Amino acid sequence: MAVLDEVTGARHVMTRRLAWHETDAAGHNHFAAALRWLEEGEHALWRALGHPDLVASAPRVHVEVDYRGRIYFNDELEVTSGVLRVGRTSATFGTVVVRDGVVVIECRHTVAHCPDPTAGALPWPDDIRTLLAG
Repeated sequence: MAVLDEVTGARHVMTRRLAWHETDAAGHNHFAAALRWLEEGEHALWRALGHPDLVASAPRVHVEVDYRGRIYFNDELEVTSGVLRVGRTSATFGTVVVRDGVVVIECRHTVAHCPDPTAGALPWPDDIRTLLAG
């Protein structure tokens, strides 16, 4: 199933261009650029929800990326990030990168809610669960 079809909660869209430092020796996007974009998208989503502070207490515990096409320097991209699932102590986000109307990268990543660095994952507060669920 396509990542965008899985979004059930909050969503955020941003536009950016592939920067020179994000290219590899072959002249297209370096694989690690997608990891930065999923993080940028997640952070933008937290800001849009009014909780940019939660970034520091929600470490990534699982990441998967599917590369479906190449992106070249200065290509304009639409990066959409959304909530796929909200668990008791975790949330799964999806990020899709589109170039010229074509999906070129799909990502899924899961974060754990860890507001106390001395404890493990803790349940999301009800208000945050509601925001994430959209």
